[in-house]
Amino acid sequence: MVNDQPGFGEMLRRVGLGAGLAIGMGVGVALGVAMNNMGVGIAVGVGVGAAVMVVFLTAGSRADRDAAQRAAERGLGPDPDADSSTDLDTGTEADPDQPSA
Repeated sequence: MVNDQPGFGEMLRRVGLGAGLAIGMGVGVALGVAMNNMGVGIAVGVGVGAAVMVVFLTAGSRADRDAAQRAAERGLGPDPDADSSTDLDTGTEADPDQPSA
């Protein structure tokens, strides 16, 4: 393998999952204690954690897309606007009418 280190976008997505879980549970427990109702606090905390995860996942995807676009502009990688109907694992054409596995 040429590059075993994950890119910046992959790192953001991985950090986002852990950070969302930790922040959500922390906020949930704190709200549960403050409201004297742990169930409601944790439910609200799960929502907050999910929102944090979505923010990190979106930022990671955007960073990967921007990196691919910069690489394409330098001529180092595939064009991000190219037709992506080729199956990357086998190199064969994917049938657009069939659901992906």
